[in-house]
Amino acid sequence: MILQTGLYAKFVDIFVDSGAIMLVICGLMALVWFGYEGVRRGFIKSKNESWERDTVSRVLKIIILLGLILGVVVVATGIMTMVLDMPPSYAYRDFGDVPLSQNHFDWFTSILLLLMGVAMFLKPLEDVPLASLIGIIAGAGVALILALTIPQSLVTTLSPYVNMKWVLFGIFVVVATMVGVALKFWVGALEAISKVISWPPFALLAAALCLTQGFMIWITGNTLIMIGY
Repeated sequence: MILQTGLYAKFVDIFVDSGAIMLVICGLMALVWFGYEGVRRGFIKSKNESWERDTVSRVLKIIILLGLILGVVVVATGIMTMVLDMPPSYAYRDFGDVPLSQNHFDWFTSILLLLMGVAMFLKPLEDVPLASLIGIIAGAGVALILALTIPQSLVTTLSPYVNMKWVLFGIFVVVATMVGVALKFWVGALEAISKVISWPPFALLAAALCLTQGFMIWITGNTLIMIGY
């Protein structure tokens, strides 16, 4: 009951009850991908000055990075529409032509939300050394925990023989390296997915699909593809 009346209820009211609007936002984000990667990869030819192109690219890149947060919200929205069995729009609930659509979630909309949310989260990975960052965080965390838990009496006893600062630094390097190497292959797969997502034709297709489905559900209450009916 606490969750129902707190932040959880507000999240449901703002996002989960507006799946169609969230899908339209996903489509707009895909257009940002298309513009950024299209110019960077030469799919879009620009006659503007180089400094103007650089400024636009920086703005688009910031928007893409903000997509990390939006991606989490979109994934949560997609999951909760299915868990709570909530329609993606009032039009879908009240005016849709699909039988039994009232007060039921739409499979196609929820699946698109999940896919686009994951895509928005993965998109910036090609510019972020994720494995190295996680390794550094893990190494620093282990070193910090040891520094806080090792008794001072032990440090005093060992101080004539070994400098504990160098021991902790060595542990940090070993843990960071091991974790980074272990995650490299897993992160490599995610980076491969992010490169596919970055391909301008894919981004344009995703934008067209999300915008079409989003506006149809939002305005007319109809879905492009019926799943589960």
